[in-house]
Amino acid sequence: MVISDELIKLAVLGIGTVAGYFLKAYLDRSKEAEIRRISDRRDHYRNLVLALKSLSEGEREHADLLRYEFSFVWLYAPDSVIRSLGKLLRRLNSEGDTTAITSEVGEVILAMRRDVGFKRTRLSASEFEPHIK
Repeated sequence: MVISDELIKLAVLGIGTVAGYFLKAYLDRSKEAEIRRISDRRDHYRNLVLALKSLSEGEREHADLLRYEFSFVWLYAPDSVIRSLGKLLRRLNSEGDTTAITSEVGEVILAMRRDVGFKRTRLSASEFEPHIK
């Protein structure tokens, strides 16, 4: 039995079409999952920023929110955010002076910025100012 060139071309075209469909579906699912992950992070980061802002202003009323959101950061954030927030929480537990804590707040904010897409930011941690006077 001789297989014609046209039949081989159709088979290759069919296999390519099916492979392309599955590849596109896989890439679409991956993109949707990444969008959901970033959205989850942003929601938790928004709450963290509120707590960090109050800490850097010398208020401790949101310290419990900070500790609560830290548990979610372990699920959604990269190592750099977890480490900088952990360092801030350790300092918060050991020191009563909020001026020492303020320097750590900028580091956490900067790590979160890098995580949500600003990989090459030129801002420094010291530039975060919760309230401009």
